[in-house]
Amino acid sequence: MKLMTAALVAGLLTVGGLAQAQSMGQGYDMLTTALMSDFERMGIPTDVLDDLTLAQVAEIKDIVEADDSDNFKKGRIEAIIRDN
Repeated sequence: MKLMTAALVAGLLTVGGLAQAQSMGQGYDMLTTALMSDFERMGIPTDVLDDLTLAQVAEIKDIVEADDSDNFKKGRIEAIIRDN
């Protein structure tokens, strides 16, 4: 899944003009929707997703998919949110 996320971000960065804006919006929406249930499960407010960049959301998606404990993941995610 990390490879798929990286490919999505790379693809979005190579598309030009209006298509890029549409693709980025769609990619961002797909990633944030996928993260909502993970955030809810870990007790992280989902409203913060709207304030994150596509790169931050992709980074968080990679964290969520890692084999680490939810507590460790939550700490890393909260650090990204705090630094935003």
